[in-house]
Amino acid sequence: MRLSRRSATLACAIVVMALLSTVGMARPAAAQLLGGLLGAVTGVVSGVVGILAPPISPGGYTLRFEPTQMVYSTPNGSQPVMRPSSVTGTMTLSVSNGQTDLQFSVKNLRPNTIYTIWTVFYPLAWPMYFPPGSARPALDPNYPTGPAGYYVDGGAVAPTASLSAHFTNGMGLDPGVTFVTDSWGYGSVHLTLDYNILGNTYDDGPPVGNKSLVTQCVVDSPGPQRGPCPSATNVQRVTTTWLRKYIAQVPAADRAHLCANYDASDPGAIFWQCIDPATVDPNSGNGLPRVWRFPFDHFRLAAHPDGLTHGFIGGNETEHVIDMVGRRCKLTSTCP
Repeated sequence: MRLSRRSATLACAIVVMALLSTVGMARPAAAQLLGGLLGAVTGVVSGVVGILAPPISPGGYTLRFEPTQMVYSTPNGSQPVMRPSSVTGTMTLSVSNGQTDLQFSVKNLRPNTIYTIWTVFYPLAWPMYFPPGSARPALDPNYPTGPAGYYVDGGAVAPTASLSAHFTNGMGLDPGVTFVTDSWGYGSVHLTLDYNILGNTYDDGPPVGNKSLVTQCVVDSPGPQRGPCPSATNVQRVTTTWLRKYIAQVPAADRAHLCANYDASDPGAIFWQCIDPATVDPNSGNGLPRVWRFPFDHFRLAAHPDGLTHGFIGGNETEHVIDMVGRRCKLTSTCP
């Protein structure tokens, strides 16, 4: 059964709000749980509308992916590439009404292999190189914590998938840019992302994932959460997912219209996740939290020789092979 975008969003909202809701806590406990949230976001709040990368105007674009040296080898037990010197990968992107129509196709790659595409926020080292024994290209060592303006809690990569996608953690094909090549190494995928993947601000562009586990208050009840966390037993560790935005991370003047659950009369309200009003179901009150966004630096095309996808987490060196990359700078004519 295929869900409409709205149905999928609301279904996801029910899960998020019922099982993973963050609620207002007493100020000392909140500061500890969120890692000193207010102090950590100083400078970010004031620049949430700042331009973080060269702009890309809405419209249609074609991004030619570049093969890596891995196409000439068979690491991790992967199938040999059909014709390494003739490998091609093409992504077409069209942005309209805040959504992205994405198509990707490859030729002459590894046959009968699962592939996924990952959105990478850290700069790629160029000229591209692979550390000894690695099956993925190195990131630029000049940016050990990510590009300027990046979040301390943000991961280096995130799946190229919709915010409302339902991940299975490897139990089947992931619901992002995932496909299987045929016996000739040909493959393609076509999907719609529920955001502008070409955006370049903190509130527009691809969503960022968490770097590690998140500690938050978890309450098993539907609807927007208010008031203090009921008890210490409600404080749980939540696995890696989209990096959610808290009300404290929204400029004070914008909180009332950007966060459906903001209550100006409650000082502790700033420690709740900011619920996007556009996603709230008027009947149940359930909605999705806003997430941090950041312009992508490049895409990575990962082959999965073991036949398993990674779910939401990128995986390690022994689980995949990066055969191609697609660099954002190719779209803005700013490549070195």
